[in-house]
Amino acid sequence: MWMKFRHKVAFALLRPIFKVYARLRYGYRTKTYRLEKGPYLLLFNHTTNLDPLMMALSFKGPVYFVANDDLFNIPVISPIIKYLASPIPKAKAVRDISTVKACIRVAREGGKIGISPEGNRNYSGVLNHIDKSIVKLIKFLKIPVVLYNIKGGFGVNPRFSRKLRKGKMYGEIGRILTPEEIREYSEEEIYEILVKALTVDDFALNQKYRGKALAENLESAFYVCPVCEDFRKMDSEGNHFFCRDCGLEVEYTEELKFKTEDERFKFERVPEYYRYQEDFIRNADVMNITFSDSGIVLKEIVRRFRKEILKGNMSFNHEGLRFWNDKKGVIIKYEDILSFAIVYQNTLIINLEKQTYQVSAGPSFNALKYVHLFNQIRNHLEGVENGFLGI
Repeated sequence: MWMKFRHKVAFALLRPIFKVYARLRYGYRTKTYRLEKGPYLLLFNHTTNLDPLMMALSFKGPVYFVANDDLFNIPVISPIIKYLASPIPKAKAVRDISTVKACIRVAREGGKIGISPEGNRNYSGVLNHIDKSIVKLIKFLKIPVVLYNIKGGFGVNPRFSRKLRKGKMYGEIGRILTPEEIREYSEEEIYEILVKALTVDDFALNQKYRGKALAENLESAFYVCPVCEDFRKMDSEGNHFFCRDCGLEVEYTEELKFKTEDERFKFERVPEYYRYQEDFIRNADVMNITFSDSGIVLKEIVRRFRKEILKGNMSFNHEGLRFWNDKKGVIIKYEDILSFAIVYQNTLIINLEKQTYQVSAGPSFNALKYVHLFNQIRNHLEGVENGFLGI
């Protein structure tokens, strides 16, 4: 059996402790919902690293989360998590039949399955792309689906920052789809329901999120200067975000808005700038773009261990990845890469057929540009317009 008695004990003991922690640390508020006995699929939007645990505070009993398999490669911690909670592993950005089989197993045993359909934390405070394969899973499992909203997460814990802001977060059920509704609705109708129910607009909450250095590390999310209209190394300091090439300087405020007297900058909120950036790379000549960074650490993930390969530089274009320093170099051809993904704040994961690599750097490292470039090159080669960029 996937479900164990120890999971019930672990969740019962840890839930009240974490509820206090989430309230004090994140300003998170929710209530406990009493669901009827039986299996459930719990779907939630994803803005912070702790969203799964925050969602679990609303329900009694264990929740079996579909989790990035990088969670299973942490020495000491991973075995403890697996023993106490038995999450369902999934390779990020790669469809995995074993994940589906595990979900079926948990459902047959009457358990609750937790999934973020976005598959990754968003950078903009707006719902990420949702893969339509989640609808096929819903149709196949034929169990009630709980659509859960987490509001205020982008304000309190935006992905670009490693610092929390003081504000309020909320968690609540937006809608429950019954098995009868799932049978009745078409896949397209269910998909529309998911997107509508999981969409949260933190900017419309009209709350302030106070903190120091509010703009710090925004460059980990933005790699295009809208004034230079080109790819640039953006920078940040304190509450300000700027481009050294053209002199653009923008303040990021407690209201989650951009403020500047520079009329060349046209965006008021992060999502507007983010959409501009996506459109920019979609329209760029991606077959002639090379992104690069220094100060990176390349590791190979082997089971629960991360083997360091080198510290130095990396570059990426339509031919592939190159890593190098004064002593050695590594080249990975574009056609050998299955997918790019981002975990934690800005750690880049590179999935090959039989190998997985991890690239990390400082807090300002922009992993997003590599994911966007990889997927847009693929879109270009396949003749896809306005295709998915990976986040």
